[in-house]
Amino acid sequence: MARIRAIVFDVGGTLIYPIDPIGETYARFASRHRVKLPIVATTAAFHEALKNSAPRPKGTIPSNGDDRTWWKQVVKASLPAQAFAESAAFEAFFEEVYLYYAKPEAWGIYPEVFEVFESLRDRVMNLTVLSNWDGRLHSVLDGNGLGEFFSARFISAELGWEKPDPAIYRHVADVLNIPPHSLLSVGDDVRKDVEGPRKAGWQTVQIERPLRDLWEVVRIVGK
Repeated sequence: MARIRAIVFDVGGTLIYPIDPIGETYARFASRHRVKLPIVATTAAFHEALKNSAPRPKGTIPSNGDDRTWWKQVVKASLPAQAFAESAAFEAFFEEVYLYYAKPEAWGIYPEVFEVFESLRDRVMNLTVLSNWDGRLHSVLDGNGLGEFFSARFISAELGWEKPDPAIYRHVADVLNIPPHSLLSVGDDVRKDVEGPRKAGWQTVQIERPLRDLWEVVRIVGK
């Protein structure tokens, strides 16, 4: 294996997770508009909608970075068809939910993350982020103390590509000026964080909690 010169982390499901079930959060905000949502069914519908959603349209650098239109489609697909009788109520609900997930307190941090990052920083490792997210990620990372560990952030809605588009992996390697074989992708998604970067020539490690957490990264770079 080539010497690893930079570690590129996914975020959601790898470093952080929603502090409450999605359906619980949606139901809480919907109740402000006198709409009742089933928590368990809404959570399941959200994950199904996210899995089946069309990839974000390929754009050019830079894009608008907020991804509101795409997320609105996902949120709408997560709700019962007649949940919001008035479009204005849905628009208000969506905006409240969208802004909520820009807040650090909306997210939990996996228990080993800070200790692992401190260990990697002691080894003078270059840590970066590559995430299918939007501009809200900046406030989340900075607000919960993770932002200080990263030398660069690559966010799909700001770049105009999303994982596993081969172009996004080439872009990261070009900007970091590091050969692909010296980059290590770390994430929980097989297609986006393992297969995609591996085809681009990167090294990879899949996070599969509770079987494999971020300590696996420390073990790999310590070889």
